[in-house]
Amino acid sequence: MIGRILKSLSLGALLFFCVGIVGESLALAGRSGSRSFGGSSFGKSSSWSSSTRGTWNRSGGGLFGGKESSSGYSKPSSTPATSPAPYSKPSVKEPSSGSNYSKPGLQGQTGPAPSGTGYSKPSLTDHGSTSGQKAGSESKTSSGYTKPSSPSTSSSGFSSGSKFDKKVMQEQRKKTSQESLKAYQAEQSKFKAAPFNADSSKYESNPLYQKGKVYSGFDYNTHYGNRDGYYKSQGYQPPPYAYNTAPSFGMFDTLFLFWMLDHLGNKNVAATAHNHSDDPGYKKWREEAENLAKDNSELKSKLNDLDNQVKSMAGTPKDPGYLPKDIPPELALAAGALAAKKPEKPTLKMATGQEGGWYYKFGKIFKESASGIDVRLVPSSGSMQNLKMLANGQADMAIVQSDVLALMEKKLAGKSVISEQTTLFLEYAQLIANRDGGVKSIGDLDPKKHTVYIGPSGSGTALTWEALCEQSPNYRKIPSVNSDYLVALKDVEKNPHALMLFVGGLNSDFLKKAEEMAKKSGNLILVALDDNSLVDKKDPNGNPIYAMVKIPSNIYPYLEKGWIFSHDTKTLAVQAVLVLRTEWASQFGPTAMDNLTTSLNEARPKIEGLVNRVK
Repeated sequence: MIGRILKSLSLGALLFFCVGIVGESLALAGRSGSRSFGGSSFGKSSSWSSSTRGTWNRSGGGLFGGKESSSGYSKPSSTPATSPAPYSKPSVKEPSSGSNYSKPGLQGQTGPAPSGTGYSKPSLTDHGSTSGQKAGSESKTSSGYTKPSSPSTSSSGFSSGSKFDKKVMQEQRKKTSQESLKAYQAEQSKFKAAPFNADSSKYESNPLYQKGKVYSGFDYNTHYGNRDGYYKSQGYQPPPYAYNTAPSFGMFDTLFLFWMLDHLGNKNVAATAHNHSDDPGYKKWREEAENLAKDNSELKSKLNDLDNQVKSMAGTPKDPGYLPKDIPPELALAAGALAAKKPEKPTLKMATGQEGGWYYKFGKIFKESASGIDVRLVPSSGSMQNLKMLANGQADMAIVQSDVLALMEKKLAGKSVISEQTTLFLEYAQLIANRDGGVKSIGDLDPKKHTVYIGPSGSGTALTWEALCEQSPNYRKIPSVNSDYLVALKDVEKNPHALMLFVGGLNSDFLKKAEEMAKKSGNLILVALDDNSLVDKKDPNGNPIYAMVKIPSNIYPYLEKGWIFSHDTKTLAVQAVLVLRTEWASQFGPTAMDNLTTSLNEARPKIEGLVNRVK
């Protein structure tokens, strides 16, 4: 089958189907430990499409978000979210046949297939600006606060992802295909002979061939960069005479076979020859090596040493899937053999939230939009559990509140989540009070008199209150109680000294209930959480934790009703941040990231159309 595939695509088709971008793998286990497997760098901005870089624009200490040139990427100490692999999977294209190109003039040559005392009200002296606000992206009120817009989250004062441009992505892929072809041609030109192609149909059942992974497609540029980077990390330089043969022999890469020959001091390496001595590609390589050895005493000595070691293994059963421990299959296999493989979809484990919530709903929308990725949704209790799952490698991607991210060092000491991040939507701090309590703003609270219900223990609202206390100790002086939201709302309706906090999108089911109760009793009012001292607070990666926003009067006409007219309500907002482990991006490469970004940018408008709708 592979033999037929190798002849099926023309050069013209190649330019549209060969997709993938130069990349660098994560640390790779080599002979003497963990080694970097990649000659090119995923950290270089040129390695990623503008759509991917523009979308993942919030810093998580990883590749994007404005940190790529200053911080670089270091491997997280936590367990990988995906199965550890000693080789960075080739950066890839969208699923296709994975076919090869037959280079004219070289018979059988295969080519490319296509991120103090008491509580005092903070001063509000800086209404004219919002920390972290993206210039030119919002419409502002005269006071300097911003109203939510629909559907874009850019009105939050936080930066949202850039507008997705499919045409830009297509142009990037076309350019990448051309670069991949050039990389292939350059590699072939280094060798004296054309590749030796044995009966490739037999390799489909070969256990070594089956171990080689190609996700979504194959890119020669990335593959050669990974291979050469691996050898460089070991200080290995292929001998000049290796290039007097062919670039590949059947399913084996020529440089791997000579690497084997140069590392016979390790019996596990020498065992490669014993286990694959019957392979037609190996046999042909040995034949060519012997021809070269006629005029090369050094090579002849190495071959004799190899023969002696193989003889010592006589009678040992042969394992056709054998490779020395920790050697990645992609290092041993020829690029053409890998390019002929049927691409696999990279798996993405996504932690969402409680069923029925916005996080959970977004997860379902994203999964429906996903292309080229196997998305597996993992329900959770919300932001904190999501963050724990990311830190423990139980999830590759999750939604986490921006203030919860800022709590990570406190809540998960010793853990690290180096990530790519982008904002999905805003979550508003909606503070409800009894009208008879005389509270108009958070600064009116008297710690000796008032109590604030902060939602169930472990909820997003409870975490927001904890974050407020962490960022501004004055909040710790205000008595707080964990409670079911509806129970708390009923008490606030009766008790002038009680308030309740709810953090979430506008027009949530719970706030609709609160609005209905306000309409019937007239006892409930939405008050301002207008602590402007918090808008300059940053998380460890330099991202703003909060923004000061306005909830328009027409969102909750009864909760925002004044003596005569309804009024806008100033409050704080946090971001619902989509967090992707950088390890996933580095393992699967730029084209997998392009596929993920495409799916994200198709799903985001749908969730934005549901959350924070302005009437």
